Amino acid sequence: MEIVGIIVVVCVIAYFVSTNKKTGSVEVSTKAPAKAPVVADKNDNGITSKAELKTLTKMQLLELAEKQNLKVKKSGTKAAVISEIHSQLKK
Repeated sequence: MEIVGIIVVVCVIAYFVSTNKKTGSVEVSTKAPAKAPVVADKNDNGITSKAELKTLTKMQLLELAEKQNLKVKKSGTKAAVISEIHSQLKK
């Protein structure tokens, strides 16, 4: 009797596996979307304010500093990074 139960379980599993293969699955792309360029001067007046810098994430601030060739401590807080970027952009 136990053997019949085992055979039924194996048949049910085989059925679900075979129907799953027939339907197929759609493969989802794992590529990251293209990054939007970091824009610190949103009003395009040539002056980047601290308020405009505060809207960016720390990673975006570090990218901006790298693109502008500014020296910024990566280990600093976001506020420290903003202050360093702002003071170097004023010059």
